[in-house]
Amino acid sequence: MTSMPNENAAAASTDPAAIVRATFTAVFAGNTAPLEEHPGLYQLRQALPALRAAFPDFSAELKQQLVDDDRVASQWIFRGTHLGDLYGIAPTGRSVQFQNLSICRVVGDRIVQYNSEVGFLSVFKQLGVLPLG
Repeated sequence: MTSMPNENAAAASTDPAAIVRATFTAVFAGNTAPLEEHPGLYQLRQALPALRAAFPDFSAELKQQLVDDDRVASQWIFRGTHLGDLYGIAPTGRSVQFQNLSICRVVGDRIVQYNSEVGFLSVFKQLGVLPLG
């Protein structure tokens, strides 16, 4: 899992990558308070509870980030064990690993826009819901 030596210092930064990294590191570790501080994360506020319910041992690893002015692209690897309902799929007990690619726009010290592509096709294949072919 990604960790920041001093997340408070990173959150106070004006560096867009540091703001995104600190925010998501905290959120993915279970601290949802930062979701209220960033207006662009409303979609994640809605989706995260379902993800955590389906994968109670959910973890995230930051693989890379690219910055272009006020936009930050991040590649995350998510892992977890399917122990709860996931969009109507009963728990399978299977461990999964899947990718998330996101682009955030940062203004000042706030994430104001968030677009994300989660590899749910891979999840459904790993859970045996879709054929592997």
